[in-house]
Amino acid sequence: MLNMISLWVTLGSVVFAVVVAFVALRAGSGDRDAAAKWRGRAKALDKRVGRAESVFSAYPGLILVWEAAMPEQSGANTADWGEPVVYGSTVALASLVRFAEPGKPKQFAGRVLDGLADYNTLARDGDDTTLRQLINDLRTKGEGFSSTIALPGGKLIEADGSVAGAQVIVWLEDASIRGREEKDAITKFEQEKITALSDPIAFMDIMGKAPFPMWRVSGTGRIVWVNDSYIKAVSGESLQLVLAEQTQLDTACAAQAGKVLAENILVKEARPLVMNGKRKPSMITMFPVSGGVAGLAVDASETEHLRSALTRHIRAHDETLNNMGEAVVIFGADQKMNFHNHAFSKMFGLEENWFKNRHSHAEWLDHMREKRRLPEHPDYRDWKQSELALYTDWPKETPDELWSLPDGRELRLVRMRDPEGGISLLFGDITDQMDMQSKLGTLINVQKATLDKLTEGVTVFGPDGRLKIYNAAYADMWELPASTLKDEPLFRNLVAQHLKLYHDREFWLEMVARTSDPSPEARRHVSGEIRRSDDSRLTYLSKPLPDGATLIAWDDVTRAHRTESALRERAEAMEAADRLKSEFVGHVSYQLRTPLTTISGYAELLQSGVAGELSDKQSEYLFAIQSASEDLAQTIDDILDIAAIEAETIDLELGDVDIYFLLEGALDFVATKAEDTKISVKLNCPKDIGMIRADEKRIKQVVHNLLSNALRFTKSGGKIELGAEASGDDNDGICIWVKDNGVGIPSERQPQVFESFKSSRGGAGLGLALVERFIDHHGGWVDLESEEGKGTHVTCYLPRQASLENAAPELGL
Repeated sequence: MLNMISLWVTLGSVVFAVVVAFVALRAGSGDRDAAAKWRGRAKALDKRVGRAESVFSAYPGLILVWEAAMPEQSGANTADWGEPVVYGSTVALASLVRFAEPGKPKQFAGRVLDGLADYNTLARDGDDTTLRQLINDLRTKGEGFSSTIALPGGKLIEADGSVAGAQVIVWLEDASIRGREEKDAITKFEQEKITALSDPIAFMDIMGKAPFPMWRVSGTGRIVWVNDSYIKAVSGESLQLVLAEQTQLDTACAAQAGKVLAENILVKEARPLVMNGKRKPSMITMFPVSGGVAGLAVDASETEHLRSALTRHIRAHDETLNNMGEAVVIFGADQKMNFHNHAFSKMFGLEENWFKNRHSHAEWLDHMREKRRLPEHPDYRDWKQSELALYTDWPKETPDELWSLPDGRELRLVRMRDPEGGISLLFGDITDQMDMQSKLGTLINVQKATLDKLTEGVTVFGPDGRLKIYNAAYADMWELPASTLKDEPLFRNLVAQHLKLYHDREFWLEMVARTSDPSPEARRHVSGEIRRSDDSRLTYLSKPLPDGATLIAWDDVTRAHRTESALRERAEAMEAADRLKSEFVGHVSYQLRTPLTTISGYAELLQSGVAGELSDKQSEYLFAIQSASEDLAQTIDDILDIAAIEAETIDLELGDVDIYFLLEGALDFVATKAEDTKISVKLNCPKDIGMIRADEKRIKQVVHNLLSNALRFTKSGGKIELGAEASGDDNDGICIWVKDNGVGIPSERQPQVFESFKSSRGGAGLGLALVERFIDHHGGWVDLESEEGKGTHVTCYLPRQASLENAAPELGL
């Protein structure tokens, strides 16, 4: 270093002298003495410059001087060395020329730098880099350096660089031509590293036989070595021919190597290569090494296959998540959002534009808080920090969490952690589920309360034979304490309690089998009745349920049996009474008809004048006797008809009945009585109403009874209307009615007006009863509308064709 300092001092003196001489010459150009003086000084300076050059020539290395620094450029490197001035001894030139790349003599400095620039250096601070990068930093940034270049064969080149004013100077010295003591000054660490770098023989055999192409490129971009796989890949004949022709794997390899040299970085590129005549996906890797670039090409077919499979798997995984109803969001270890499915954006009301920026977990929480789609927390900041702390402090257990949102929704949150430190969140909207659970709980409580109100004993046994549901009636019915029924006991353990009241053990074994045996033979619907030791009667029902459970119900029918027996006895007694009544009525009616006939006959005889002429008073009495006889005869006929109907011995004599003619005749029959009582009677029936198939005698009897009732309960000056009209779909029926404005029937007595011997307004109570029964025998019905004090309206509906069920057989004419 002392030699260097002296050189700098000498060089500085020379420059100063030249400048002074130049100034002096200009200042005294007119003065010859001064010119002579300065010429003398110039000669002295020339001598000093000559001595400085002699000193430079004696330096055992090369000195490269650039007159100006290179402007700093983004990513620039020393691709063009420029034209530095070269100083140094002949020995140094001879020593360093062997490391120079081939080229023109005038480019000696650049060729030497190309030969040395891409070898690794051993810096004082332990930082390994290439000479190319060191010179680039010196020329662009003014950063000095002092390092050693290790070359193959144990060669060492000392390299130093610094800036002197506007000049850039680099010293290169071949340390191998120094004295032995200087070599021994290299540190032990450097010596070991140099040894490792300068002894590649141990690796050459491995690289030469590698099953994939490997090669090395010099700092100038020339291929200087390839292995056997490389030669086969490019279909080369020999190593010498491949190197001579500089055969590349493809056209992009040279550019890739240039990028490695320029940026001193590892570069990986995936692209297809034609190797051994086959096109294969390949991974080409190039990286800087001492002296240039090393490269290798690996068949990436399997990698590409795996990558494609992984891509398909990821796509299928994403599609699966997108088709889920639950919302899914995945945050990476950097807390940034990596994935979300459609349900997530829909659940939280997020538009797709919001996802264009890869938001963080914290940003998402803040955004959700602004939109009120997070649970309310007293201290949001602390809660948020606890959420984000999960990335660094994941608990051993992460139970599901329930989020109650301000909009009333209930979300179930499941957190999951991936091996790389990210967190996945799965949200399920369980609002409906919670609502259904609440309703189910309410329903269960209502059902339990309902079951407890039932008088039937109800039990449900699960598929395992355990008691799941029971009500209070069951416990009371079998006298079972609450302690026996708690904790879902097995049915077989309850058999002993049931045997106390019903001793048939086989019955209970079969019942237990129906609750626990899954076979179809055992699980079948069974019902029956048992009589217990306390003389009570129970009906039972065993029914399998769809979920594998079994329903067993009990009903105490002891009281029902007793009531049924009493009702049966009462019904039998009533039937006997009705039978006796019918027999009595028929017998009495028959016995009354004989004397009535005698009375009617003698009355008619007297009326005819056989016994002599009657006075007016006698005629009045005789008319009263005849009227009473007729009424009594009609009553007897009604009684006989009622008896025949109840005995089901009456048949209808069907024929064609002209409704208008029948009603007109019935109206003429009562006209005389109506005139006597000053009651207005009118017919309201179209003449073309048509005919029906019915029993004319019984229809006349119906109309006569209705008119008789109307006359009987209509006051003098009242009105009675007899009418008929077609009715029903397609006029398939006839409605006949009698309407009056008489006294009417009280509402509480109206339900009984059609019962036999039940009169609401006096009389025998047979008129309306016969009307209802005759109309019913024809397949029709009777309707009554009455209001007390305003009158009564009775309507009879008759089908055009009477029912044949109660008619005598007819010939099919």
